[in-house]
Amino acid sequence: MNINKLNKQFSLIPVLLVLFILGISGYLIQPAMSEQPVNETLAILSTTDLHQYILPYNYMEDRPQEDIGFSKTYSLIQRAREKYPNTILLDGGDAIQGSLAGVIEAQVEPLKVGEIQTIVEIMNTAGYDAAAIGNHEVQDYGLDFLDRAIEGSDFPWLSANMVHADEPSEFYTQPYVVLEKEIAGKPIKIGVISFVPPQIMQWGRAHLHGRVIAFDILEQAERYIPRLAEKSDILIANAHTGIDDSPPDSYEARENAGYYLAQFDEVDAMITGHQHFNFPNDHFADMAGVDVAAGTVHGVPTVMPGSWGSRLGIIELQLQHDGDGWFVEDHLVELWEVDATVESSPKIEQMAADLHQRTLDYVRTPIGRTAIPIKSYFSRIKDSAVTQLVNDAQLWYGKQQLAGSEYEELPLLSASAPFVAGRQGPDYYSRVSDEITIGDVTDIYLYDNTVFILKLDGRQIIDWIEHSGRNFNTINPDAEMAQHLLNYQVNAFNFDVIEGIEYIYDLTRDVGERVIEATYQGEPLSSDMKFAVVTNDYRAGGGGGFPHMEDDNVIFQSADVNRQQLIYYIEAQEEIDPQPSGNWKIKPLDTRAPLLVRSHSETADFLEARNIQGIEIIEVDEEGWGIYQIDLTELP
Repeated sequence: MNINKLNKQFSLIPVLLVLFILGISGYLIQPAMSEQPVNETLAILSTTDLHQYILPYNYMEDRPQEDIGFSKTYSLIQRAREKYPNTILLDGGDAIQGSLAGVIEAQVEPLKVGEIQTIVEIMNTAGYDAAAIGNHEVQDYGLDFLDRAIEGSDFPWLSANMVHADEPSEFYTQPYVVLEKEIAGKPIKIGVISFVPPQIMQWGRAHLHGRVIAFDILEQAERYIPRLAEKSDILIANAHTGIDDSPPDSYEARENAGYYLAQFDEVDAMITGHQHFNFPNDHFADMAGVDVAAGTVHGVPTVMPGSWGSRLGIIELQLQHDGDGWFVEDHLVELWEVDATVESSPKIEQMAADLHQRTLDYVRTPIGRTAIPIKSYFSRIKDSAVTQLVNDAQLWYGKQQLAGSEYEELPLLSASAPFVAGRQGPDYYSRVSDEITIGDVTDIYLYDNTVFILKLDGRQIIDWIEHSGRNFNTINPDAEMAQHLLNYQVNAFNFDVIEGIEYIYDLTRDVGERVIEATYQGEPLSSDMKFAVVTNDYRAGGGGGFPHMEDDNVIFQSADVNRQQLIYYIEAQEEIDPQPSGNWKIKPLDTRAPLLVRSHSETADFLEARNIQGIEIIEVDEEGWGIYQIDLTELP
């Protein structure tokens, strides 16, 4: 043996041993040393308030409408999925009810056992990950119709504040879901929780009483958002609720609780709806804690994608994985708009083709004629044929229902609102002339309400019309700047006109003190006068926060749909002539600066044909609204 070689080999052993140990150590510590933060984008795609508007078609006006329809929204969803490798798709509720296509499957040609709604089949095809239950999911067609949707869906429907009435510890459907996804090869758990306005218990009382209970949104959020956060890397509030900064215990904030949901530290992103508004939008700019430019509410990236498929909401979350878990590093909020340049998906069109044709056949069914045009352009500042027609029909119906009852001798009144009067934009007004079709009736009476009759006294009637008076702004006659007559924060469907009495509003007075005269057959209304008032289930159930809408005051309730009674009334009359009775008006005011109202921009022919004075257009603004100057001294 070569001793020198042997010594050399032995001399190498320590070196090799050191290298071996260092190699093993390097191998052991290499993953920790080489673990670099992973930066990825998660795109949360969202729709809300689809209301069965599947195609870009306005059935009420029987014409194509290029800025609505899920078949177009779906094209935007496909674009977004091409742009972003990591996406989820959520819906904010009110999907299965709304357009006349939905009426076909629910009321006209009801679905058979085993059949599911067309909109649900389409949402399955679109690949939704989850949907919130909205108020119209339950209040119009009842829980059985919702159950059908849930059973037919490939995705979960969520509500963390709707429980079984006989077992309040059990949710009616899932309260939330944890979506398990993978981003850049790493697992991520995305928690989604949903809520519905608790007022469904009033709005849908006939369907829901005794079957479910709806707790307040914030009450349930405090209980379940922390629980979901423990199970999730990212938490999304996908709620069928709007954004309102009224006090948290107010009717408005309990209905539209998004402003307060965003204050939960655990919420990383929020999808809102219900109000049919858009967010980000200057409509919310004056609220403390709202940053329209950043698209945030109290720092939480938030979206409200309109209604009827008019927008796709996108919240980009810039996520980072640091080895321990995911966290949000940055965000971007966008609304992708549906317009004439967006293609309507052939796949969705094919799925909806049969329902679309059946709906067209239905809406084009003629039922009568009108001697005067029925248009809602100025129905919020003067008596109009729109509310006159509905009230005439409801009085006709109510008289039949109370005949022979203990309430037959009560003076009969009727309350109705101008339902289609600008909520969706400057083109959203009732416009019916000459021949009347079923589609035209929906253009006048939009909702699937059912008939209720209340017994109230004269003082309570005054409270009712005082509440309606929130429709107006308080006017300062000495103001040097132009003032708008209408409070556009109040929806037109909450401006009730009560037929059968006479009353006057003074808009220089504050809310609650505006009715300066209210009479029945010349006698001032008083608490010793008793009346029967025909209305609908939404109002009788407390919708809009009107006073005295208690069960004890209901003397008649029915599953009869108000709109269907309107159809029967027109058919019975053959030709109607709903001349406004002029039973209510605004006290004439002499102001230093102009009084303004916004409405449809093309009303000249209507004003001339009806010989309406005191209304003059002064401009069309950048959003397409006609801005009118109003002279209350000339307004009929």
